[in-house]
Amino acid sequence: MASQSPTARIYLLLYNSINALLWLRILITVLRAYSQNLDVISLPTLYTVLEPQVRWTQTLAVAEILHAAIGLTRSPVFTTFTQIFARSVQVWAINYGFPAVTASSRAYAAMLFAWAVADAVRYSYFVVLLAGLHVPSVLRWLRYSLFIVLYPIGISAEWWLMYRAAGVTSSSLVAGIFYFCLGLYAPVFYPADKSGSIMMYSYMLRQRRKTLAK
Repeated sequence: MASQSPTARIYLLLYNSINALLWLRILITVLRAYSQNLDVISLPTLYTVLEPQVRWTQTLAVAEILHAAIGLTRSPVFTTFTQIFARSVQVWAINYGFPAVTASSRAYAAMLFAWAVADAVRYSYFVVLLAGLHVPSVLRWLRYSLFIVLYPIGISAEWWLMYRAAGVTSSSLVAGIFYFCLGLYAPVFYPADKSGSIMMYSYMLRQRRKTLAK
């Protein structure tokens, strides 16, 4: 973390604690649904219960772009913006904008699982760090290793839901924008090393090597 004043540290500690609790709550709901094989808790019910929570919890993360821009954290501004913007489009333009497509798809539950696990761990890691406590090696490993599996799950689910939304929208303009975004994130129209998903995955792998090497 960047060097902060006591006030900034308290603010970031509070911010990360709130986010850790919010994502943990979402994760528990998703795990309960999976434990019942999504039968007792149907997919539409899971959508109804969690969609507003996920949308506003993810919207709260927009603050992280500002944190990076003003130097409150050391996160790269462009990388932070890319990740937050992509998720914001997902929760507002896809999940909220196309409930029929989202609510009936198991991809939505898979996406929530990947997001919730990753963010519950990530924010918890920052809470421990900001509190000045020793970060357990297990937590550090989880923070920089889970994405290897979770990121492909999450990005695949996001891609599928956007693809479905593009196929049912009555607006040619909206469909065109969605297909353009799909092309940016998948190595379809661009070389693999230029696609958004590959660039983000490569960045996270570099962070993992640098952090765990210490």
